[in-house]
This record gives sequence, C-alpha cells and structure tokens, in this order.
Amino acid sequence: MPPKSPKPHANFPDPAATIPGEADLLAAVLADPGDDTARLAYADWLDEHDDPRGAHLRDTVTAFRRGAKLPRESRAWKAWTDLVGVDLMRSLWQNTPPTKFSQTVLGLARPAVNFVAKRAAEAKIPVGASKFGGGPDLPPGTAWPVFKGAPLAFVAQINLSELAVSPAARELPASGMFSVFCHFDPDGGNDDFPKGSWKLFHFPDVSRLTRNLPPEVSFNPCRLAFTEGLTVPDPDSPWNKTIGFGHDDDAEDMYREAIVGPVGGHQLLGYPAPIQGDVLGKKSVRHLLTIDADDKTDWSWVDGGSLYFLIDAADLKAHRFDRIRLEMQCC
Repeated sequence: MPPKSPKPHANFPDPAATIPGEADLLAAVLADPGDDTARLAYADWLDEHDDPRGAHLRDTVTAFRRGAKLPRESRAWKAWTDLVGVDLMRSLWQNTPPTKFSQTVLGLARPAVNFVAKRAAEAKIPVGASKFGGGPDLPPGTAWPVFKGAPLAFVAQINLSELAVSPAARELPASGMFSVFCHFDPDGGNDDFPKGSWKLFHFPDVSRLTRNLPPEVSFNPCRLAFTEGLTVPDPDSPWNKTIGFGHDDDAEDMYREAIVGPVGGHQLLGYPAPIQGDVLGKKSVRHLLTIDADDKTDWSWVDGGSLYFLIDAADLKAHRFDRIRLEMQCC
C-alpha cells in the first residue's frame, strides 16, 4: 500500500503530490517539462511506492514519444495529471501532429497556482489566512497606502506558507505574505493605474499580524482555495517564434483554443492569460500574479478586466518584490 498521504492544507484541498517526499520529484519534472528523464524517474519512484500513477505516467510518456494513442484519461487524479503534464500531452496529441511543435510546447510549460474565491464571513476567516476583501491583516506599524489623499482599497492577501506544499510555487518564498491594494472608484471605469495608485506589499514576517478595518471602499470578504496546473505561452507572447507557427494561422488558432484554453481566473506564476494581447513584452519578464474580475468580491476592472502583476526574472529569483509593475487589460 502507498504511504499515508499528508494532510492537505485547508486552502489547498487537492495537492498533486500526495506521498511524503513526492513533491521533490514532481519539482524536478517541473524544472524542465520537456525532458522525459525526470518524468520517468518519477514514474519509477511511484512504482516503488506501489502507486498506480507510475504506470500511467510511463505509458503516457512512451505513447506521446511515439505519437501513439495515449492511455485512457483518469479523472480521479485530475490535479496530478494536470501538473505533471499528462493533460498537456493529451491535448497536444489530440490536436497537433506528433512532429509539429508539440515537444517544443511541452518544454515551454510552466507551473502555476490557480485560485478561486468563496464568500465567507469576515469573522470566520482566520487572521493571516489567504483572502480577498474585507480588512487586511498587517504587521505592526504598517501604514495604510494612500493615493491622492485617499486610502487605497484592500484587494487581496496571499499567505505564502499555504503554498509551500506545492511544487508549483517553489519560486516563491516558503513563508511571508503578499498584500495587494489599489485605487478603486465604484462609479468609475477603473481602467488606469498610474504610479502610486496600487501597492503590492511583501511581508516576510507575519508572526504579529492584526486585522485592520477597511476604509470607505471595501470588497466582500472571501476565502481562497488553490489548485495547481501547467500553463503555456499565449500565441501573442514573445515565444511565438519559438513555438514555430510561422504563417500558419490555422495552427495558431488551434493552439489558442485547444492548448492555451479559455482566458480568465486568478493565478500565481506560470504564463499570464492576456485578454488584449501580450503583457510581458520580452522573455525576461515573468508573470507573478493575476487578479481577475470577480462577482463574489464585487469588483470589476472596466469590463471584465484583469490586473497583471509582472516582475523581471532576476528579481523573482532574488525575491525583490519591491520591483513589481502592473498592467491592466479588459474585454
């Protein structure tokens, strides 16, 4: 029998790695998704632990290499098949010839943490827990950010220790918290975010947090639930030539619809899902966070827009979260 699974975090109910020690092997796969060596070593390790996912992973990799029919999809392992690349291989096999950019796309894949909001009473959300809206939990002495004399609206806080169970979040610190504020006009379009109109704090020490009352503008309090998955570059991104669409518009349209998938949702890391076109500009820029429009919180950026928080790759590696910039796109 496989070893007993570790207890998942309340905000991360369905982690892909379920056996003690498994996260390290999955992280090795995510470090280079196009290299099957780590994936097959991971399959061997699962076999040693009498886990049927090992055979499923090996059979999928072997069939994908040959351009043969892949094993039957297993919905019981959905979180795992998404993150380990099985779902991406299936989409590529179903929609592209085996020799046409499928291996390139697999190699470009990056892990991401997606999250959804669930309405909750403010008093039911523990201090320090990841949340949208309500009042922020701030360290002592933290001044509420203002813009043109008015307090910014509190948008979100993400407790990074809640993500530490996930190999998809290993580029982030294992502790601390992101806290996001921005200007919000209930009667305006909220389509312009000049310097000073937003703030993303990174608090390394969250041992003495205090919940603060929100100012005039506040959003509905919500708990956050996290899931893991793989993302691939948008066709309009700086990786367009790397993928090799050339002048094949049909291939690009297929890739956008069947491989990249629908736009929208809250997300950490991975590739952004732009609404109007590329937001990165160059390959050395990384996506840190997307905050989407959300009916549960009662916020919207113009017409169903998204806020994209971006960071240079070197600054992400060094955890220089004071060097983030914001882009906004809408429908």
